Amino acid sequence: EMVQKKSKSKRTTLKQKYKIVKRVKEHKKKVKKQKKDFKKFNKKKDPGIPNSLPFKDEILAEVQKAKDKLANEKRIKKENLKSRQKAKKAITLKPKIKQNKSSQW
Repeated sequence: EMVQKKSKSKRTTLKQKYKIVKRVKEHKKKVKKQKKDFKKFNKKKDPGIPNSLPFKDEILAEVQKAKDKLANEKRIKKENLKSRQKAKKAITLKPKIKQNKSSQW
């Protein structure tokens, strides 16, 4: 026959509540800022192709060709998506047959 202790109330004063909210807000802001600064700090620039490299022009041409190909594929994909969306919109915008209100009752 053990008597259970009363559990401590979880109520807090509003002063404490708002203090906690403030600290959480500050902490989130600090973490966000650190993340942003970390991204800035860790960015490394592409050194590119040195002038002393033989066949530099050919390499640059290949890179440009690859970029153009990607851009073209992206454009085609975008056009296909637009045409599909137009077709979908055309299907949904078909006129609906209206019923007379008198025929409902």
